[in-house]
Amino acid sequence: MTGRATSRLPDPGPLAEIRGLTVGPVAGGPPVLENACLSVPRGQVVAVVGRSGSGKSTLAHGLLGHVRPGLEVRGGTVRVAGLDPFDPAGSRRLRGRVVSFLGQDPASSLNPALRIGTQIAEAVRLRSSVRGTDEVRTRVGELLLSVRLPADRAFRRRLPRELSGGQAQRVALALALAGRPGLLVLDEPTSGLDPVLADGMRGLLADVLSAGDRAALLVSHAPAWTASVADRVVRLERGRIVEDGPPGTPPPVRSAEAPPAGALRHEVSRVAADGPAGGGLHVRGLHAAHSRVPVLHDVSLSLPAGSCTAVVGASGSGKTTLARCLAGLHPPVRGSVDWRDDGVPRGRGAPVQLVAQDTRGALNPRETVSAALTRPLRGVRDRSAREASAEAVRLLGLVGLEAGVLARRPGELSGGQRQRVALARTLAAEPRALVCDEITSALDPDTAKGVLDLLDSLRRTLGLTVVMVTHDLTAAAARAQQIVVLDAGRVVEAGRAGRVLAHPEHPVTRALLASGDGPTALAVRE
Repeated sequence: MTGRATSRLPDPGPLAEIRGLTVGPVAGGPPVLENACLSVPRGQVVAVVGRSGSGKSTLAHGLLGHVRPGLEVRGGTVRVAGLDPFDPAGSRRLRGRVVSFLGQDPASSLNPALRIGTQIAEAVRLRSSVRGTDEVRTRVGELLLSVRLPADRAFRRRLPRELSGGQAQRVALALALAGRPGLLVLDEPTSGLDPVLADGMRGLLADVLSAGDRAALLVSHAPAWTASVADRVVRLERGRIVEDGPPGTPPPVRSAEAPPAGALRHEVSRVAADGPAGGGLHVRGLHAAHSRVPVLHDVSLSLPAGSCTAVVGASGSGKTTLARCLAGLHPPVRGSVDWRDDGVPRGRGAPVQLVAQDTRGALNPRETVSAALTRPLRGVRDRSAREASAEAVRLLGLVGLEAGVLARRPGELSGGQRQRVALARTLAAEPRALVCDEITSALDPDTAKGVLDLLDSLRRTLGLTVVMVTHDLTAAAARAQQIVVLDAGRVVEAGRAGRVLAHPEHPVTRALLASGDGPTALAVRE
């Protein structure tokens, strides 16, 4: 038989309560969270919303007794089930049993060297009263089924790298539920997924949150979903709580989640007349595989110099593999990727550079922004220390950041700031083309628009060729001259954005447009 977690919830008040919590940089400076007060009653879902850098994740992580490197608690108290999560003894009693966490990156929850069945079984033994081998095996099956995954032996024996993005996030949720926690802390759990997977994950989470008297703190920038599942909404601005009340009517969001009616058609006439020709990036007969499993099949593209091309498709369609092949980071099985300079001079760095989706993984957490920028300047462009420092300031200016950011580490920056730093570091190599892999998927709509506007400005100012891997069709329509649709590793449609949007030829593209909010109608192969 299965058992519940052994921890009790002794206090009769709210399950979790934050009073006057203030968090700021260890080195001094303005707080990133100031005098925050929040309660999470049993059985309620409290949503935290706000722009990137407003302090949402800092507030949520406070319930786990955790602050990012480079930050410190300056004041206030946190209690979960009457215990202090910042106290080691309280943390041991709480984590996994009373409170569990699910973030946007399942890789941070999964051990890449262990099979998923082994990982879930270990969590069950550590966080619950279930002990016998048969009982643990039964509980693992129950958890997999509860998150809508297969429970058979073959699936349990998979390694994390053999899972799709949606599957990995569901396994991470199963781990979070292993100890039957009374409180779930959910930090943007769907932001890294394409719309199909995000919708499925939101439906699953809605079911999980409605079960029993479980409480949750939900950080999200999906306003419609937030309003549908939350009992209260807390809004943060610049580290301060400015609103706390019942969910209201969400404002319209200019993003893949809720594009304005007719926006795609409105953009057709604008993009149809834009787009230079000559030179550029040329792909011929590209085939690629992962562990001998074919992923890309006979991909051929011509991307004109100075243009912006959007590559869209569902998770598992091959978008990221194509992006890595274009940047020379994934060797093709056969075929070629060639950059033709067409007489345009460039620096010594590789002509094509990748801007990755995961800025936490792309930037060294122990390295300051100054070190991240000056190292490629000195190594690739032979700048002196003084010249590299001056150039680093100039690069930050190009991406809309002040020189004061140079002394910070990635953990002290917001998601939007980290993405801009990653973009500045890429520009240090003087590339001719940028391949941007879902660079706005983890950002709130306003911040995402700012990053995309910046990218478009850099393209026009520096003459860059931009490949934008995205599931935001509104962004593709507003900025791309060409659109490429991938499905199961094959290009099923490609052409001028105006033609593809106004007169789609392939059923996948027509379904994509009919969905109205990005490629939500594309088949997901899990």
